[in-house]
Parts: sequence; structure tokens; C-alpha cells
Amino acid sequence: GLGYTSATMKAIWDNMRAVDLLQAMTEVKGDGFGAIGHSLGGHNSIYTAVFDERIEVVVSSCGFDSYQVYKDGDITGWTSSRYMPKLKEYALGEIPFDFHDMVAALAPRPFLALAPLGDDNFKWDSVDEIAVAARRVYALYGAEEQLMVEHPDCAHDFPDAMRQMAYELFVRYL
Repeated sequence: GLGYTSATMKAIWDNMRAVDLLQAMTEVKGDGFGAIGHSLGGHNSIYTAVFDERIEVVVSSCGFDSYQVYKDGDITGWTSSRYMPKLKEYALGEIPFDFHDMVAALAPRPFLALAPLGDDNFKWDSVDEIAVAARRVYALYGAEEQLMVEHPDCAHDFPDAMRQMAYELFVRYL
């Protein structure tokens, strides 16, 4: 809506405006923000942080895997009007970006990916492959330890222990 072809880009825009508002509020510290989300919120935290460096810590729970392996190559979920319909214009192997690129673009900021072993939406082993690729960029900053991946033994969920780990990252870095 509102002239955006991609609801994902609209969400990024809205999230960045929310950070603007928070930054302008006297009750908010305002010199560093974190983004945390589960599922759709998990990938939106990544997308937004790629475009907004004020987001200094990023946590994604059950939020991504490579477009190449998502649902065994059926990216229809990603190409709906609620996400990025223009991805339909590309053959699967020709999509010009993937989460390897986006997670690498977060470097050297702390990033925690929570990829449950039983997630039926996103493949945990794809998250590991993405982390291996992105860690090379983190290494350029000497920040390999800032890219973290955890595999809780659960389904598409955000368990309390993982939430606590995420909150502790915010406390440590913000």
C-alpha cells in the first residue's frame, strides 16, 4: 500500500520512522537501538538493520534461510504482495541478493540467529551456511564472535531461554 510495490520495503520504512520517533523522545536514551523479531519479525529485523545502522544489535528468531532452499525452492511465500512480489521476475538461481549478503552487511554489529532444529518453515542448516559465508565479512572487522547462531531443540518457536539470551545481548551492547 501507499505506493510501495514491496510490503517488505514499506515495513523497513515504517521501522526506520519508528526509530526516528524513539530517537526524538527525551525518555529514550537514543544513541543505539536493537531489533528483535520472530518469524516475519525475524527477517524484518534483518532487513531494517541492513538499511539503518542505528540498529546496533540484531536478533532473528526463526526468521530466515536462503531463498534458494526455502520450502525446497518454492519461494511463493516470499513473492506475495505482503513481501517482495518482484522476486517473481527472477529465476530462483538469479535472485540478486540473499540472506548471505544481508547478514554480512550487518557486520560488525552483534547478530544472533536462532534457528530451531524442528522449525518447519526455515531450515537450520541453511542458517549455518549463511553464517559461514557472512562470518568472512565479520572476520574483516575482527568481529567473528559478534555473529552467533543457536539451535534450540524445538519447533518454530522462540523459547524463553533464547529470549533471555537475546535480552542479555541488548544489555551488553546497548
